[in-house]
Amino acid sequence: MLIPIVLSGHIDTVSPDYQKYKTNPFELTEIDGKCYGLGSIDMKSFVAVILDKLEEIKRLNVPIVLSLTTDEETNLFCIENVINKFKELDIRPRFTLVGEPTSSEIKTTANGCFEYCVEVFGKSCHSSVLENGINSICIVAKLITYIENLQKQFNGLTSNCGIVSGGDIINRVPDYAKLKFDVRSTDIKDINEFIILIKNKINELQKEYMSSKITIEKELEIPPLKCENLTIKKLSKKTKLKVGKFNGGCEAGYYQQYSGDAVLFGVGDLNLAHKPNEFVEIEEYKFYSNKLIEFLKCVKNEYFKLQTNELDFNFL
Repeated sequence: MLIPIVLSGHIDTVSPDYQKYKTNPFELTEIDGKCYGLGSIDMKSFVAVILDKLEEIKRLNVPIVLSLTTDEETNLFCIENVINKFKELDIRPRFTLVGEPTSSEIKTTANGCFEYCVEVFGKSCHSSVLENGINSICIVAKLITYIENLQKQFNGLTSNCGIVSGGDIINRVPDYAKLKFDVRSTDIKDINEFIILIKNKINELQKEYMSSKITIEKELEIPPLKCENLTIKKLSKKTKLKVGKFNGGCEAGYYQQYSGDAVLFGVGDLNLAHKPNEFVEIEEYKFYSNKLIEFLKCVKNEYFKLQTNELDFNFL
């Protein structure tokens, strides 16, 4: 069995809005102490730091696995493949560092994100005789209102109805409509309870509109991250790094769910990610680059101090 530190990142990016870029998004451009380029924040600077500090990382003399995925911005199939490969190779991470942009702070919690698709099949008719049809859009509207009100009953949970479609012409009752929504929280129990209540509401609507059909399918599941323990607090104190919550969804929860502790610790401001003219400040890059090695040395001391037989090689 290999028990490593995992350094995790993703090398895909969102698509650039070319008209809003002042520089070539596919070329790193330095201007006034800032490096501009697509993904410079999210999260290619982390990968660059790993390459810059490769020799120092190897000198830590602990097993290291570098994991880079290619679809974090879309469907996250890669991270599931990584975990399956770890199982196949009997790799059980003791500690995982995910290099999402955290402004050089340690993030010990991150929201899970579950995405769902609801499809409503009603009955079409001419809009002058509404009693002969079942308006699928109206059913979706009731569900949206329910979701909007339901989330207020949960502390720290949010749900967004992001995609609604249905209907084709104004004078025909639509027989089909679709809703896509997400639910985010650090508490998996709250997420599960929230979805159960929505499914109960769907059953109620199904009874109200007897001849309709309403389906709900989960399309994405990102596990939440909650890694708040004494060891992480020690790491924060020793490295003088702030600890907080990461607002975006990420891959860290997958690692924690599988094996060991996981945190986020990366360079750059998340608020700049996914925007035109994304940039990382060179001074912050240098600060993070040095701080990463200091942080990993502390991780080694805390997580590997009793396992001297595991310190005889690098796996990178």
